[in-house]
Amino acid sequence: MKTINFITTLVLITFTFNVFSQETPVKRIKISDFLLYSGTSFERTNRGMLNDFKALAPESELLKQEMLIVNKNQGYSYMTNNNFSVLVGFQFSDKDRNDYRPNPLLRLGLTYSSGSSLSSYNYGDIRSPFDTLTSSLTGEETYIDSIYAEYYSMNYESQQIQVNASMIFRTDPEERWSIFSGIGFTAGVSINANTSIHYSSEEWKEVIQNNTAYSNNNYQRRNSIENEFEFFTNKTNYGFSAYIPLGVDFRIGKKKEFWKKTHLFYEVQPTLSFNTIPELETMNKVNFRHGFGMRVNFN
Repeated sequence: MKTINFITTLVLITFTFNVFSQETPVKRIKISDFLLYSGTSFERTNRGMLNDFKALAPESELLKQEMLIVNKNQGYSYMTNNNFSVLVGFQFSDKDRNDYRPNPLLRLGLTYSSGSSLSSYNYGDIRSPFDTLTSSLTGEETYIDSIYAEYYSMNYESQQIQVNASMIFRTDPEERWSIFSGIGFTAGVSINANTSIHYSSEEWKEVIQNNTAYSNNNYQRRNSIENEFEFFTNKTNYGFSAYIPLGVDFRIGKKKEFWKKTHLFYEVQPTLSFNTIPELETMNKVNFRHGFGMRVNFN
């Protein structure tokens, strides 16, 4: 009897141990990372025509003026635009739900971005003879022209809050260095869309000798005549972009647990952006963003 009781007890202990030693299936998705990313882009704005800005700023008094001498349009300008992202990383379980796969990593969060979507620089000048100087030694003539010029500088810009989602694939995450790539998308609305218009005029004298204009401090001092500025608030615009994240990741620490989980990374993002402006139309542009970030891994 004692033997039977002992065997029964042993079987129960073994069964209980086996039940509790089985791994509980993991959840299908878990939060694994927290990321901060700050980037900039040096990009060319879309070229805006005069009628575009009249639609964006219909109440502008400056644009109602007759532009009799303004006949040149340099619509493109290059600007540095900024963006900042707060993201959370998610990992997915394997098929049997025994563990989490290192790839892919889903990043979700919010991005704040600012920049110019449309710009235009228009100008024109009138040149008229002012004086003629003749050398008493050589008889060479030097001409002095009087120049009057007008300038219109116009810019449409906005700040946007965007939902940012990307799918990331990286090399061995256990290594101290890793590289990654993937695909990402953003979509958002503006929180401050506005149009600015700047008008100025000036005059100066220019020295011309042998058909070549050259600097002369006695004549080329520019005198400002008018300098006016207008600012208008616009309707909410909508933005969408698709980008390819490419980067390198570095784990800071080797020994201390916190620093082993903390990473620094550099990421570039070739981006195709679309911006729907209610007063105009949908515009697109290609830009190249890059920046640095910090990633904390919870595994």
